[in-house]
This record gives sequence, C-alpha cells and structure tokens, in this order.
Amino acid sequence: MHKWARYGFAALMVVLVAAPVIKSPADDGFPLSTYPMFSRARPQETTVSSAAGYDAAGNRLTLSPTVVGGTREVIQAAGTVVQAIGTGSTEALCHEVLANAADQVVAVEIVTETYDVIAYFDGSEEPLQRTVHARCES
Repeated sequence: MHKWARYGFAALMVVLVAAPVIKSPADDGFPLSTYPMFSRARPQETTVSSAAGYDAAGNRLTLSPTVVGGTREVIQAAGTVVQAIGTGSTEALCHEVLANAADQVVAVEIVTETYDVIAYFDGSEEPLQRTVHARCES
C-alpha cells in the first residue's frame, strides 16, 4: 500500500504542475500563476499622464518623482498626477511642482499623452494626442 501512496502523490503533483496549461490565461491564483500580465495581448497605444518641465529655450526636461510627487517612487508620483487630474487640482499641482523644480525649469505642464508604443520604440517619440490640463510659469 505504501508504494501506491507514493505513485498517487506523484500523479497528484504532475496534475498540479500541469493545471495552469489547461486554464485560461486570464485565470490567476496561488500557488501556481499563469502570469496573465505577460500572456495577454497589449494594445498598440498607451496613455500616460505626467508633469513636464521646460527650460527658457522651450526644451522639455524630465522631472524626478521627488519633484513631482515628493517620493522616490515613479508609480506614486504618476499616481499623484492622475489623482490631480481626476480631482481637478492640476493648477495647484503645477505650481507645487514648479516650486520644487530646479532653477532651470521655468514652466511646468500637467499633461496626458497617447503614444503608439511600437512607433515610440522605433524612434518616433511624438505623441498621437496631447492634452494639457494645466500650465504654469515662473
């Protein structure tokens, strides 16, 4: 009987390991994950909201998460921008970011931009669509 228990346990383990293969890629669970974030098709366009800084010559400058959201975490800073857009407080955020920015930053825009992801990584970095929610200057 001991021999059959080992065979049964081995068969159970094989079924558990193979279970994600027969499940839908959208199903995810512990302890065996199908990693749906990697298995689903992604849209070719993506929309990003951010704070953009500009110098006196009009060149766009990258602002750090610390300047934008008071954090070192990029996702939290992005969340600050999205929240400001959602609550209609983009003017206040714009002035706060400008006050936190380096001296060469003379203007800030709170923007939402839509990009063609494939084209972006092929070198075409211009957005397909651009909405300026707020602009402030020093």
